[in-house]
Amino acid sequence: MKKSPLIKSSKEIILLLLYAKGKTNKLYEPIDGRTRLMKMVFLFKEELKIYFNNKSILDTSSLPDFSAYDFGPFSYDVLNDIEFLKTNEFISVKTLEEEPIPEEIFEYNQWENEVNVKIDNETYIPEEYSLSNLGIEFTEKKLISELTIEQENILNEFKKRCTEVSLRTLLKYVYKSYPKMITKSKIRDEILKEYY
Repeated sequence: MKKSPLIKSSKEIILLLLYAKGKTNKLYEPIDGRTRLMKMVFLFKEELKIYFNNKSILDTSSLPDFSAYDFGPFSYDVLNDIEFLKTNEFISVKTLEEEPIPEEIFEYNQWENEVNVKIDNETYIPEEYSLSNLGIEFTEKKLISELTIEQENILNEFKKRCTEVSLRTLLKYVYKSYPKMITKSKIRDEILKEYY
């Protein structure tokens, strides 16, 4: 019987990223903010898929579609999958006690407008995403157990690089590396001003 690929959508990518070790070198390290998580899924698709490009691991045809949007690479698939994972209690969301980052507010407001959800802009509060116990159990049984040690190490190193820098630094990397994804960006000049 033919084995179904492990990674069939951004849901599995999100779970793997939340499971991996990050800047503190601990499993299940949370990821701050929807924008950071979105850009990490984008970078996984662009830069890490080669390490998982085995039909039993990754179905490349089902990776999320990203398009150039107001604040760089954006995917409705990823936003919908985050909501699905929250609703079905695979991931937990914690409110952070810090000032919102402008890029987070902009991207969140864009999403609100596109899906006709209206929340007062002043009520936006930064969020931290982590795996719930259900998410940990599922990820260990269905995803991590099928990866090689090398693939796990690649995920850990990737997450560490993406979480130990500020969101602005991560955006600069994405903007500089993928110019076709920033053609519509409203903050392109501000993000890239140091490079010109």
